[in-house]
Amino acid sequence: MHNAPQICFTFVGEVTRDSRLRRFVELAATMAPTAILALSADGGPGHFAGAHTHIIPMKDKSLRTALPLFWRIDTQTDAFSSCRLWFAADLYSLPLAARAARRSGGVLLYDARELYSSIAALDDRKWTQRFWKLIEQRYAKKAKALFTVNASIADIYRERYEHVHVVRNVPDAVVTERTYTIEQHLGLKGDAFILLSQGGLQHGRGALLYVEALSQLTDCTLVFLGDGPMKGEIELAAEMHGVANRVHFLPAVPSAELLQWTASADIGLCMIENLGRSYYLSLPNKLFEYFAAGLPVIGSAFPEIGSVLKETGAGIAIDPGSMDDFVAAVRRIRDEEDLRVQLTARSRVAGERYQWEKESEVLHGVLQETAGRKQ
Repeated sequence: MHNAPQICFTFVGEVTRDSRLRRFVELAATMAPTAILALSADGGPGHFAGAHTHIIPMKDKSLRTALPLFWRIDTQTDAFSSCRLWFAADLYSLPLAARAARRSGGVLLYDARELYSSIAALDDRKWTQRFWKLIEQRYAKKAKALFTVNASIADIYRERYEHVHVVRNVPDAVVTERTYTIEQHLGLKGDAFILLSQGGLQHGRGALLYVEALSQLTDCTLVFLGDGPMKGEIELAAEMHGVANRVHFLPAVPSAELLQWTASADIGLCMIENLGRSYYLSLPNKLFEYFAAGLPVIGSAFPEIGSVLKETGAGIAIDPGSMDDFVAAVRRIRDEEDLRVQLTARSRVAGERYQWEKESEVLHGVLQETAGRKQ
């Protein structure tokens, strides 16, 4: 088959909404025919980011039931028999990719997109955390190269594995002017001062603090852009604090469209809480997306987020548990026009600096070597 895939990415989740997967796949597809094999609750397109997609629907199965079936998929069928490079785009699909690489005599690559040994959501589920830690230890050592999202997490992985590379979650575009996508979609007034929290609605991302603070920030509007299990809890908190009319929810949008929504806000919020090493050392992609849209940022004074904010001067780093610090930071940016203009300008500079074309060079080199294609 002329266009038979030589590279296959494995993934668990919605492929169209994952910006990191999209950029990795797009780069690979410029070098060799590429496919995606994914387990997803919602199905997906037949073609994405230059690759043919094979979506395995979860249907009514739980993840606990669906994952073992996914790992045992026959990858020696015609659809995948030509694949010689298997790229696990997350831990949850790593057993499948490792098995496929072994059976085909191919190469395994692994994207450890977070510190999986310290996942905050599993902090009170020690046996589940231990299970995933053992899965990673068993299969990650088989990878020719391991990628992760920042230097702090890379240092931890280097204690156990070789060939660890940092590829941060930076965008592949910028928006140079403010948009009004959010205002138009929600019917907000043109002078609304929008605080934007982008990403999944999960514990440990500052949502409840934002809502409570809104009672002191009477001329601000809070917008959550993303989906997740905390939505009901956030809505209840907004009712309790009497701010429900100024708290809005928008569903997650395809990653290629995201910045047009981001650029409608006045401040980007990146208040990750210290729920464990994975969160404490995180460097969320939304931080760089805020820069790409020219937003001043309020973020956690943690090693990675705080370091980037200090380096760029594009925002204010604070204690993510301090209501007073958060309210004061919002008021400074809102009320001090010179500061707001300065932070916006620095954010735009940072947005131009943190771009995928430069960030992807390490990934390009590894793919070029392992795919056997020279540019």
